[in-house]
Amino acid sequence: MIPHLAIAEAQLRHRPRQSAIALISVAVGAAMLIVTLSLTTGLSEDFIAKSVETSAHIEVLPLRPAHLQRQELRDGADVYALRRHHVPDEKRTVRPLAGVLAQARALPGVVLATPAVEAQAILSYGTVRRPVLLTGVIPADEAAITVLDERVVSGSWNDLASNRDGIILGRQLARSLGVEVGAQLQAQSPEGGLVPLRVVALVEAGLATVDRGLALVQLDRAQALAGLPSDQASKVRLRLADARQAENLARAAESRLGYVCRSWQERAASQVEAFDRQNLITQVLVFFTVLVAAFGVANVLVQLVADKRRDIAILRAAGFSRHDIGVIFLHQGVLLGLLGAALGWLGGAVLIRIVARIPVDFGEAALLRNETLRMAEYPWFYLLALGISLLVCALAAVAPARRAAALAPTEILRGER
Repeated sequence: MIPHLAIAEAQLRHRPRQSAIALISVAVGAAMLIVTLSLTTGLSEDFIAKSVETSAHIEVLPLRPAHLQRQELRDGADVYALRRHHVPDEKRTVRPLAGVLAQARALPGVVLATPAVEAQAILSYGTVRRPVLLTGVIPADEAAITVLDERVVSGSWNDLASNRDGIILGRQLARSLGVEVGAQLQAQSPEGGLVPLRVVALVEAGLATVDRGLALVQLDRAQALAGLPSDQASKVRLRLADARQAENLARAAESRLGYVCRSWQERAASQVEAFDRQNLITQVLVFFTVLVAAFGVANVLVQLVADKRRDIAILRAAGFSRHDIGVIFLHQGVLLGLLGAALGWLGGAVLIRIVARIPVDFGEAALLRNETLRMAEYPWFYLLALGISLLVCALAAVAPARRAAALAPTEILRGER
């Protein structure tokens, strides 16, 4: 049996500098691919985790599904369509609240159902005024549906339940108003009524939509601002035993309740799609780094063919076929890819841990805010880097292998070529 691999290794060792450069090129490309996958996947997972933790798994909205908005009555050849149009002065609400809550709680997989009321208002502190969407909640239920009570950075979450005029603000919203815990605010409704509020806690969730817009008050206070009776709400929020089943359960809830139900996946779809698009672009750019490394491998093997022409001729004269010569050079490409990927694994693992410890601050305009970058790490990162490295290096070795196999040993040994 011809030792193709041993011959390939021996020839690479005879050109240590060029082989080392090719190995480093492949290793850098593989490491960059691993780190990029870790970073982009980590950011996407961080966004999804924060979206799930800071909002309901399903929201029951005051809208009727399309299939319930229209009924057709047929009379012979005529078709009559009946539609109930929305009255301009009528507020869209979920009603009757007690009945909807009872039906929602009876759905399989639903752990908790709680009402929420949204009221447009303008918060005033001195001369500073900010438009906000006040959300009225039952504090204990809100703590069970989300983890916002665990993200309090100042004040106390429990003070909202004991203080009818209490309000909890997102950290960035509080900064824009210039307030801290204990500050007295005025909330003005669209109808012009003024309601005094006192800041009882500040929340920092690390998600821009929460930190910039969160304004929680007690449910009855929001109902009064919105002009709603106690048996109506702007939405009903559901927490599930398994958040991954939200899309399927949303369709079941919609059929059961007669209201449009949106899962957290639907609400975050546009942001997740943007993350996926950005991740794809980044990974394509990193792939070109590995492709550049392949040119280095091809260059090493082309030079090796040129330098080893006489050795190749001797191997042919010793009984090696053109196929054997080609296989030897293909082995060299695969060997460079394998060893480069192994070095890339080590470099990627080290870089992931280094990058994860670097403090970062993207500013208040960032969608996500963390003290450090969120890095993910899965075995498929490394397997993908290995597969791409082997594939690219093997393809880079094809042309040099064919060139080596095409050499005429007799002419080389005679010194004619």
